[in-house]
Amino acid sequence: MQRVADALRTYERAVESELARSFAEEHGLSRPAPFPLGPQRAFELLEAAVRELPEAAARERSEAAARAARQPAPVSVPPPAPSPLPAAQWATVFPLLTEALAHAKLVIIGALSGRDRSSSIPLEPAAHVEWIDTERDGAHAIGNLPQRVRQGRVAGVVILERVVQHRHTEPVLSAAREARVPVAFAGQGGKASLVRALERIEAELRQRHPG
Repeated sequence: MQRVADALRTYERAVESELARSFAEEHGLSRPAPFPLGPQRAFELLEAAVRELPEAAARERSEAAARAARQPAPVSVPPPAPSPLPAAQWATVFPLLTEALAHAKLVIIGALSGRDRSSSIPLEPAAHVEWIDTERDGAHAIGNLPQRVRQGRVAGVVILERVVQHRHTEPVLSAAREARVPVAFAGQGGKASLVRALERIEAELRQRHPG
């Protein structure tokens, strides 16, 4: 158990370090000292530690026995794209964000024209996600978002910093700092980048609400 606890703390610190680095780059600040491990490597170490638990080994043996009992079936069609996480699993992976989304929105800002938004977030509940397209509407797309952030109506903000102009996001970032609303950056908005951004928001919520 101690190994899992240590690996979890290492992962949290790696995510926090990556968030601090992204924030510094976005605002032209000096970069903080990097954490020795990146989030992906820290996650791999955490995953390895969990697999060493007796319960994990027992589950793997059970799953292996079940697979051996089944007759292999030929695959005639390509496998489907990964489905969104069911609501129960979403709540397990992102418990604090799930709680926050019960009364507020997760807002994603960027140049979104032509993007298939329905598949961009591989997680549920997608109904709690609000997309703001700065490419189509420019600065007007931001609208009253800073005010909503200050009013506590926004649970978190994800910025696709490679496809959005700084002048569009600065009022939102300022409001988020004042209201202590977590902000994460997701590059061009690929699925993996968005999941990492959600992990950073969850980590920041955990840091602000320990225990």
